[in-house]
Amino acid sequence: EDWCESAGMEVPFLQAFQMHRGTSADAREIAKLAESSEVGKAAANLLGVPSVMLYQTAGFVKEPGDGETAWHSDLNTSPFDTSYMVTFWVALTPVRNDRDSPLVFGGRSHRDFALPYWYSDSGMADLGTRGYLIKDHAPFKPGDASAHHGWVLHSAPPLEADTRRMALSLTFVEEGARLLPNGSKLRKKPDDEDREGYADWLSAFRPGEAVSHP
Repeated sequence: EDWCESAGMEVPFLQAFQMHRGTSADAREIAKLAESSEVGKAAANLLGVPSVMLYQTAGFVKEPGDGETAWHSDLNTSPFDTSYMVTFWVALTPVRNDRDSPLVFGGRSHRDFALPYWYSDSGMADLGTRGYLIKDHAPFKPGDASAHHGWVLHSAPPLEADTRRMALSLTFVEEGARLLPNGSKLRKKPDDEDREGYADWLSAFRPGEAVSHP
């Protein structure tokens, strides 16, 4: 909410980070899922790396009438100097069609190194000219999940249905991922939208240092 207000934007929906760190029964269940060896192995296999670490969990709640989720990529909101990130998006309520605000993916966008988005906020108004396969994977039943690479562009339409839409995300990066160097020219400065999810451990590591955190 603070980030949206500082950017002069309305809060489009409720988002909460690090859901697995709480003390409630729900938080313990999320931690059990996020820290399970089965999910970790799936993430490592999808990325083609020996091992991964849990970066963050996040909960998303959209109420009827809430707005769209803008096109973005998860790695662009993270402080990591890596291309090895995968996010599992888990439906907690039914997502039957586009009225229920499913994630929409720009297929193959993670390979589009010419896209200006990697260096600025331009180039996002019309992705239809770039040859992506624009697709969602609805319908989802509660517990169904999709997985997407950290650089894949994705969005979600407004919630037009008359029931709340809830989802959980689990994001992993390769073990040993490093913080971006100060003044990196590799890409634009990471978006601060997700800073709440890593601010508590960021200062414990130097730029360019391998990260490990609870």
